[in-house]
Amino acid sequence: MNRRDLFSNLVRMSSRDLSPVETMPVVLAGLTERTLPLTLEDVLHLYRRVGFSATMAQAKSLVGKTAVEVVDALLGSDTEPDHPSPGAWVDVATENPAGADLQTRNAIEASWYTYHALLSNWWLGHMKADTKAVEKLSLFWMSHWVSEFSFDAETVTLPQALYRQYKVLRKGRLGDMKQMALDVTVDNAMVWYLGGHFNESGKPNENYGRELLELFTTGIGWYTEGDVKEASRVLTGWKASRYSDEPSPNGIYNTWFAAAKHDTGAKQFMGQPIPARTADNNTEYQVKNEEVFELIKIIFEERPIELSRFIAEKFYRYFVYSSKGDVDVAFVAELATVFAASGFQLRALARALFTSERFFDQAMRGVQIKTPFEFVVGVQRQLGLDAADPMSWMAKMDQNVMDPPNVAGWPGYRSWISTNTYPVRRQLTDLMIRQMTDAQAVTFIKQFDDHTDVRKFVRGVIAYLLPVSVSQAREDFYVSALMQSAPEYEWVNIIESASAAGQRLRTLITTISKAPDFQLC
Repeated sequence: MNRRDLFSNLVRMSSRDLSPVETMPVVLAGLTERTLPLTLEDVLHLYRRVGFSATMAQAKSLVGKTAVEVVDALLGSDTEPDHPSPGAWVDVATENPAGADLQTRNAIEASWYTYHALLSNWWLGHMKADTKAVEKLSLFWMSHWVSEFSFDAETVTLPQALYRQYKVLRKGRLGDMKQMALDVTVDNAMVWYLGGHFNESGKPNENYGRELLELFTTGIGWYTEGDVKEASRVLTGWKASRYSDEPSPNGIYNTWFAAAKHDTGAKQFMGQPIPARTADNNTEYQVKNEEVFELIKIIFEERPIELSRFIAEKFYRYFVYSSKGDVDVAFVAELATVFAASGFQLRALARALFTSERFFDQAMRGVQIKTPFEFVVGVQRQLGLDAADPMSWMAKMDQNVMDPPNVAGWPGYRSWISTNTYPVRRQLTDLMIRQMTDAQAVTFIKQFDDHTDVRKFVRGVIAYLLPVSVSQAREDFYVSALMQSAPEYEWVNIIESASAAGQRLRTLITTISKAPDFQLC
């Protein structure tokens, strides 16, 4: 089913042109840097994809700048300050509920879900407030180095640990990927989630060793079963600190190293030796740097092409076009070459992609279905309003915050729209539009240049809310929805009345939001 058919099944179509592009044109643009000054439409496109949509004021302030100037500012610095803590609960530790009485156990387990909700809405709030791409890139990495909150009937990754993992990925989002891989490999949430806590000498758990290769670095086909076994031996001995009545020598919610559980024998990984060690050099610092980091460096040294292409394709599919079957292999290979040549610096990868002619090509606009994150956060930013309990809306749209369905993350692409989730999107949009006050409506109207000219105003709103331009017939339809049978020249008088302007604006936005391309970015 193509995109037009998909949305035709969800929205009653009329003779009006409601679909932006029926078939994707041939894309000729490549990785060459875009040097033309950015238009308003360029800026809005960039922020829809790399952020969570721009405010109109923000977008207008960037018009005329180059892609490099805007992208460099958008990516932020390597020293972005941490957000204030989401609450004292991030340092609260309890006993292990498995050994507690039923009442205590129920209370402890209920607290996990309370804290997860607090963490989710806290992060969604920071996404809405983020004027850069800091949180979108953090989200990308949380969707790559996956740790599920709730992953079987009785086990969770504690929200306190997920919060700390988020901070690790946020800090490293544009840094050295080798360092990021090391940091995540010994991260508390990951050590628990993928079984590292139970990986001991003589009793190996191969989960993380396998996923490190298959899902996080090279992809399938570039390692052997022997490599998985040897990687798992390297990773023995790491423990996740979770409860107040269990060991936490490095502090609660930090990993620690149990030397007696580490396999000290020599290993051979991807053809490279990792020497044996004695009791004297079997310390946390030495094993982390001489074995775990060495393991990661070997992956990058032995599989640089495969790894760089795997990560470049993930970036491409996440930020440009999600269809796995339609990935431009030659473009991804060119992007991967840039990434590898930089020494696997993530900023170089992001900068090359987001400033490229390919990224800004017209054929790449309006071809992505908004994820629930992009939809929920984006509609709040575009309308300048707040949604109550946004995490609950996310859950109804099948994207629980920090809780993907499995270690591979969310399948994405067309799975974001279904007969179950599309009505929820409509409900959220309709609710927020109804909550828009007349004063807020007037503020919304006045942010557009030439807002007293009804045609120019409607074109501005279309450009702001939809990813591609529309036909003249659709523009006429939207003008008609706004004017409600009044002649167009009356608009300048209508906006003098807050109540009249508010009522008509709400009708216009409601009408636009019913279009299939409102779900696209």
